[in-house]
Amino acid sequence: MKASPTLIVNCGVSHVSASVFTSGEDGILRLEEVRFAQLTHDLSNEDEWLGGVETGLKELKSTYGMGGETHFILPGSLLLTKTIRVPHVEEAKQDQIVTFELQQKMPYPLTELVWGYQVVEDDGVEQEVLAAAVRPAIAEAFCERVDAIGFRPVELSAASILDYNAMRHSHIDLKDGEMLVINVGAKSSNLLFINPGGFLIRNIGLGGNSLTQHMADNLGVSFVKAEDIKISYFSGKTTFAADDPGVAIMQKNASQFMTRLSQEVTRSVVTYKRLKKGKAPSRVFLTGRGALLPGLPEYLSETQSLSVDYFDPLRAIRVSESVTEEMLQEAVFMLSEVVGEAGRQFDKDATGVLKGIDLLPRDKKLQMGFRHKRWFLLAAAAFASSIPLTGLLDNLSSLKSVEQETQEWEGWVSKARKETQSRDIDEEELAFAQELNNALAQDTQPFREMLAASHNWLELLADLQTRLDKVGHVWIDDLSVERTNKTVGNRPQTTAGTATENLQYRLKISGRFLVPVPGVDFVPPDEESPNPASVSIDKLIALNRDRLQALTEAIQECEFVEKIENENSEIQRRGDLQNRRFTFFEYTILTNPNRPL
Repeated sequence: MKASPTLIVNCGVSHVSASVFTSGEDGILRLEEVRFAQLTHDLSNEDEWLGGVETGLKELKSTYGMGGETHFILPGSLLLTKTIRVPHVEEAKQDQIVTFELQQKMPYPLTELVWGYQVVEDDGVEQEVLAAAVRPAIAEAFCERVDAIGFRPVELSAASILDYNAMRHSHIDLKDGEMLVINVGAKSSNLLFINPGGFLIRNIGLGGNSLTQHMADNLGVSFVKAEDIKISYFSGKTTFAADDPGVAIMQKNASQFMTRLSQEVTRSVVTYKRLKKGKAPSRVFLTGRGALLPGLPEYLSETQSLSVDYFDPLRAIRVSESVTEEMLQEAVFMLSEVVGEAGRQFDKDATGVLKGIDLLPRDKKLQMGFRHKRWFLLAAAAFASSIPLTGLLDNLSSLKSVEQETQEWEGWVSKARKETQSRDIDEEELAFAQELNNALAQDTQPFREMLAASHNWLELLADLQTRLDKVGHVWIDDLSVERTNKTVGNRPQTTAGTATENLQYRLKISGRFLVPVPGVDFVPPDEESPNPASVSIDKLIALNRDRLQALTEAIQECEFVEKIENENSEIQRRGDLQNRRFTFFEYTILTNPNRPL
């Protein structure tokens, strides 16, 4: 039996897509229709997003007549997401365990959030749980405004988890080693690590808007104008003269964006290997509109030493003839999450393996569900009002049974009062348990800060290694950190906070770097090398200056570095530039307070 059409609307940061799916008797999904609306508001202003979505949906409604029951997808940048590990327990106790653990991680009380979770990995001893949440005010305002347009929300799905569903539905073999799916969005990017036992998700605050903002700053134009230039230039729709200075600026910004993305991927892979005891992805898939940046697959393949391919979410889906080839070329990079949601809606009863987190507030679910019944209830009320009074008088003999039912109700009320008193006692015990938990959390705070610092050290070393390898011929002799209390004026800071909040970290790095002379040093064995002594000291000093500047810039770009307070180099004494071609260096660095060491 052919399933009824399902409308799925993906509310991205820069666009809205509306897709209609059906499922044939053979169970294969079919894309019947897909439409897009670009959001025209200032993408750098988060407060304008909902208004932009509203305008986009009105366009889809008026132009294509879309509307009705709708499964919405909320962008990852709008959500609070946390991954936690909890003991493996029976399903009846799972909610209680997850609620307790998650309350310690979220920045707001769970009672002030609309939230849900999914178990993403289970080894029989521990479960890895992905939780997503949204503020009720955001969810309710969203529902009211889209409902007023004519799109009745029946579900608000968290986008973060849906790429996994799309991968499963595409019939790619997920049991063959580890995989990484990178969904490059407008405001953020989703990194999905898939392994045979489950998956892990990390959301990073780097997307296409970052490139747009850098272009706006360097070209001296508004964000909206820079977005138009970015899309037209990198899509090939607009060509610029080869000597146009704007081309060099855009290419430089694109290169910097790819470098930052690669560094975030490296950092995430290091964390993943630590969690998975050395296992690392062997394949990478790219999706999302930001992945269309020319040269991005090749750059990631080179820097990560991995095979990088684009992911086609439509590879296992039939497409209606009404969807044009031109539209498909654009849609293939924008429908990964949509296909993941469609697969979950049509396949969940059959397989039970596709994941989802619904963030539609409970009162909205009740309100939307009531709409199906309201006409029936109105008809029933009208029918009841038409019953003659004489028909009611015939039932006076049943008053005795009514009195008996009343007595039963009074008994139930008495029982309910006793249960309420019991719950009051339980609530007092719960309050005591929460106070005890807060005290324990405060006592263990130093240990958790030490654990966080150890993770930061791993990421710092990985970042430094990547940057110094690019400079080349650099080695570190000493790396240490000095921790001091922050001061206000001449007195120590005494404001409340954790230990790490009241500390400043100064990283001291010293080492040496070679200053090879092109054409003289590192000449292949089959070529005759000039006499090294013939190189003038002036040339060596000039080369040394360039090498030192490259090293300083590499260190300055490290995200752990807030400011280089002191820089020193020696070409004599601890260095020997003229004879042995090396220079000694040392830096004192004030580190980022958000990344304690």
